[in-house]
Amino acid sequence: MKIFTRFMTLIAVLALFIVFAGCTERVPPGYIGMVQTPDGLTGKVLQPGNHTAYNRDRMILVSMEEVTKTEKMEVLCLDDLNMKFDLEIRSRLKIQDGKSLKAVLKRQGAKIRWIGDSGRLAFGHLYNTYVQKPAVSIARSIVSRYNTTDIRKNRKEIEKAIRDELLLAVKGTPVEITMVVTSNLDYPPVITRAMTLKKEREIEIGREKATQAIKLLQVKNRLKIAQQMKITRAAEAEAEATYNLVMGKSLTKEYLRLREIEAKLKLYDKIDGNTIIITDGASQATPLINIGK
Repeated sequence: MKIFTRFMTLIAVLALFIVFAGCTERVPPGYIGMVQTPDGLTGKVLQPGNHTAYNRDRMILVSMEEVTKTEKMEVLCLDDLNMKFDLEIRSRLKIQDGKSLKAVLKRQGAKIRWIGDSGRLAFGHLYNTYVQKPAVSIARSIVSRYNTTDIRKNRKEIEKAIRDELLLAVKGTPVEITMVVTSNLDYPPVITRAMTLKKEREIEIGREKATQAIKLLQVKNRLKIAQQMKITRAAEAEAEATYNLVMGKSLTKEYLRLREIEAKLKLYDKIDGNTIIITDGASQATPLINIGK
């Protein structure tokens, strides 16, 4: 009897141990978690790390990473033309405390994906609930106030207006907006053709201006060359005149007579005994008569 009682006591203790013994549940980096007990959510936010969960407890994880979503937009603008573009929105979960996370999990409970005792709530569900429709509506309203041709140059202004209104729209929700941009602006065909023609004309004008500039540069270069040649020729003429002036002043009668005598001396040295020199002394010429046989 005592043995049976001890055995039953041991069974009871083991049963209680199994019921109340905890197991380790892990919250991975980039997530926060909350335990769901048989009585409901605990209301305590669990940060990344290992946490104890008891027998029938389940862990719910929610991603905290920033997610970028792209909305394909087509808006009728002020000039009655449709403008296509991408609206890119970056957002993430914003949780103040355990109470706010508990409220989110209660509202989104049907969208939690369970694998065993672990559940995950994708941020995309929160984006679709709190951001998607307001963002599309706000962007459509703001862009429709512009002509299609004015959208590109007012792009920063448009993005700021969308972001400011969207921040007001999600105020009080568990979502935080971190970026709003527009991209892939796709103009209507009629605008695209007009812009293409304008660009082609600008390119043609640019080419014409470039050609004119080249021709003008060539003319200027020729003019510079001509001016330089004129200066060079004038300088050469001046140098020649100066040279002649100097030479004219240096060629005196005495100098010329001396040169004549030097020339005759060289001539006399070369003649032989069969040559007679005849001169009247008045002429500079010196006739030579050969009397040889």
